[in-house]
Amino acid sequence: MSDKLKMKNMINTEKPKVTKPWSNEMYDWNDKVSDLMKAEIKVQIENNKNDFDKLNELITLCGGIRCGDGFTTEDVYNDCLNELENVQNFWLNEEWDYSVKQGIVTDCIKIDFVGY
Repeated sequence: MSDKLKMKNMINTEKPKVTKPWSNEMYDWNDKVSDLMKAEIKVQIENNKNDFDKLNELITLCGGIRCGDGFTTEDVYNDCLNELENVQNFWLNEEWDYSVKQGIVTDCIKIDFVGY
């Protein structure tokens, strides 16, 4: 099943109950939300693989540091993919809404993390 189809099919019907310490159910839920966000980010990276400025915005969303003049677009593209693999759920929770408002990613994820 494609990533876009997964995004369209996931419906937020029942979030897990917030517990302290976190339950496995909460971790699993947040990992699924993160996977959807990462799929959208990957789509944007691929759609903008020749746009240095857009890739720099995407790398920031993934927790990386913007690249300067000494980097090629290919360097930024590869760094973006590397940062995407390692981005933490808490970081996506903090940065996602801002990135949607800025038009960096689309507003296609209709479910939220729990416990943050």
